[in-house]
Amino acid sequence: MRINGLVSVFNRVRAQLQAGLTPAEVEPFKRQVQSTVREIEAICRRHGVTPEHLPAPSRRAYLFLRGLDLNDLPQRAAGAVAPVATAVRIKNVVKTREYFADRLWQKLDVWLTDAAARARLLGEFEQQATAIEAICASHGQTPAELEAPSRQVYCWLKFLSGGEVLAAHLDALARARAVTRQMLKPAPQRPLLLHLVNLGALWRRREYHNTLLLRVHLGFQNGAPELWRALLQCALGKSTAEAEDAYRAFAESEEFSDLLFELEAFAEPPAQPTQGRAHDLAASFARVNAAYFGQQMARPTLVWNRTLTARKFAHYQPSRDTVMVSVTLDDPGVSDSLLDYVMYHELLHKKHGSPLVNGRRQAHTPAFRADERLYAGYAEAERQLQALARRQHGLDAGGGDEPEE
Repeated sequence: MRINGLVSVFNRVRAQLQAGLTPAEVEPFKRQVQSTVREIEAICRRHGVTPEHLPAPSRRAYLFLRGLDLNDLPQRAAGAVAPVATAVRIKNVVKTREYFADRLWQKLDVWLTDAAARARLLGEFEQQATAIEAICASHGQTPAELEAPSRQVYCWLKFLSGGEVLAAHLDALARARAVTRQMLKPAPQRPLLLHLVNLGALWRRREYHNTLLLRVHLGFQNGAPELWRALLQCALGKSTAEAEDAYRAFAESEEFSDLLFELEAFAEPPAQPTQGRAHDLAASFARVNAAYFGQQMARPTLVWNRTLTARKFAHYQPSRDTVMVSVTLDDPGVSDSLLDYVMYHELLHKKHGSPLVNGRRQAHTPAFRADERLYAGYAEAERQLQALARRQHGLDAGGGDEPEE
């Protein structure tokens, strides 16, 4: 069951909290949150379910709204002007994504076997991403200020502009194609197009008179053939409880979240406030740097991400030297110590890197794990993170095809 617009409400509420409320705005804000929570619960009752059974993005937005302390809201002085972000809209940018995704699927054998053609394709991705950056610059903005659909396309283009990443993407499409050919015997009357893209849902299916179009979230790129079989089984109308549990569990995994953080990092401005609603990332970094690195760790770019997460709460991106922290932790109920532990974990990634072990990148080496356990209160911090993950995750694996907007 989907509740359209709920994640948008979460984003608006979070922006209001970030800016602070004037005295005149406090009561309307409270009524907005309370009525939204009541409406969600009423919708669930009408469908015979509880909010814990909503798809993951809606469920997390509901839990965030329900858990707000409406008696302790951030305020700003009457008459003070709240900062206004102006979103940049780029026409036809989603059509650009469809064009490239179509070519990736239709000419997959060419990209897999022809290195020169693949190199030209990389150049096209880079050219398109650069064009979007130029449009943003002409408006005095960065890709971070793009409207959500345009920002998703930009991040997808930037992500695929790396040679190793594109190779992994093509391998994923090849795995998906092999599974679809097994599942669709004899060949269907309408050919299947599969687009592996950055979108606000886990998958979406669209039927045309001569084509069946299946869009799948890029987060499934590293999935094994068994995962693709479960996902496609559900997307093609042959769902089972076991198959749904399999792909939804992967969508809640750290591996899936890693890729989401990686994508979002491409559209982060070079500098933005580290002060969130309840916590300041700069203050957390300063505490951790003094306590564990002798103040010798160079400060990376510190940013809050835009979405609530359930299992992974931060990500270090070495190519941009950026620590991105989930807004799930920007909550008065999260202690400074727990935030500092997450910050410490990500700074250890900066310290240790990801060495190659037997041909694969290993982020959590024995040396990394040994350092991680040096954190004062390590066991308690891990316990709190697991408890937070359970609260965010709810009672159901969730996921589905709910737009994250």
